[in-house]
Amino acid sequence: MFRNQGGLARHSFMSLAITMIVFGFGYGYYAYSQELETLTLTVATELTFTATTDNFGTITPGTPGFATTTLNLTTNNVDGWNVTLSGDDQGTSNTVCDLNTDASVGITDQTEWVPGIATTSAGNAVQIGSLDSSAEVLAFRVMTASGSTPFTASSWWGAADNYTDSASTLWAGIASSTVGRQIGNAGAGSYQAGAHLNSVLYYLNVSSSQNNGDYTCPLTYTAVANV
Repeated sequence: MFRNQGGLARHSFMSLAITMIVFGFGYGYYAYSQELETLTLTVATELTFTATTDNFGTITPGTPGFATTTLNLTTNNVDGWNVTLSGDDQGTSNTVCDLNTDASVGITDQTEWVPGIATTSAGNAVQIGSLDSSAEVLAFRVMTASGSTPFTASSWWGAADNYTDSASTLWAGIASSTVGRQIGNAGAGSYQAGAHLNSVLYYLNVSSSQNNGDYTCPLTYTAVANV
């Protein structure tokens, strides 16, 4: 019996020794190192822009006609964006619209658009009835109802989209290609994931003495991300 106890004692001692060796082995090699890293990146500015036009068709002298261009813009730029408009042929001695068979014959333009310093300050757009006695001109404006809110500017174009003489609907002439003035500016905070849609409305009336025939009015819209 004593011998059995001795064997049990030896067995317990061996188990304890093995346990200590394993513990000692694990403890002896417990070491580690940390490296802290930071990832950096820059997301590039993206801007896509298209324009589609619903044209005048046939104009009867003395009866105003209207046409529209729809601007479609998408951007991730947090500082906003702006759009400029110019007439490719417009200049001090040339009109926006020229007769196809004789470029020296054009349609009278309203005075070139000059915007205010900011969209909250008025430019030189005017009421259609005050353009001249018969309003026989080509003019344009940015519509309010069919536009992206950050882009529309009632101080520039009026607060209503009337197709008749109205103090709340302002018009201007298309600027020349040498200046390409802004027609709208959506500033910081205007970001949205979807597209911004805005409509530009054109007004045209000619006198009975205007040469008949086909006219072409080349325009350029340019969209730019604000910086």
